[in-house]
Amino acid sequence: MTRRALVAVALAGAFLPAGAAAGPTAPPLTTSQQVLAAIQRTWNGLRSYSVPLTMKGSVKVGFISLPFTMSGTEYYQAPDKQALRMRDVPKLAQQFANQVGSLGLPETWPKTYAIALKGRELHGKHLAYVLVGVPRASGNVKNVTLWVNAQSFAINDVEFAYQNGARLHLTLLHHNKNAYRLPAGAQIDAKFPGYGGSATIEYGTYATNVPIDPSVFKKQ
Repeated sequence: MTRRALVAVALAGAFLPAGAAAGPTAPPLTTSQQVLAAIQRTWNGLRSYSVPLTMKGSVKVGFISLPFTMSGTEYYQAPDKQALRMRDVPKLAQQFANQVGSLGLPETWPKTYAIALKGRELHGKHLAYVLVGVPRASGNVKNVTLWVNAQSFAINDVEFAYQNGARLHLTLLHHNKNAYRLPAGAQIDAKFPGYGGSATIEYGTYATNVPIDPSVFKKQ
């Protein structure tokens, strides 16, 4: 490249707005299928995983508030098998643990819900695609809303709305760097008739593409 061409390139870069990147910007996605495909590309090659976890929080039933700490293991087997097996669950926290265990995983949600793209919005510090899913089969869940980072396509937040007016909000933390962008932690806030609860989940080291005992997926 000649000296004149180098100067021209430098000048062009100098007049870019602060924070702007040189080069073309990908156009926004316009369908839920495109967003889901982008999410699922981050899981390419993921056939299974198991991961130990610790859940800490509190459950409030009436006037009683019970702090708890419990541990367990989360399992996934492609394409749609998921299980959360908790140990040392206090009696008052049993319903909360069961509710969390029945949420499914980002890998399984497209199988469970018919998902539509509602647009984009600023979510926290990031632009996010907003997806709303309606259950493919009737049940307790009315709908689920997902906020998907428009750059990384990580699922940042999920909110479940239930037929009885209850709500459960899940914030997924992605500060670790594993090959499949699996969450490093989560924050859960729930409000149900008669009880509520909040908890943090810390995930340990994922064992990916390992054999999973089929018995863990049987209902308990």
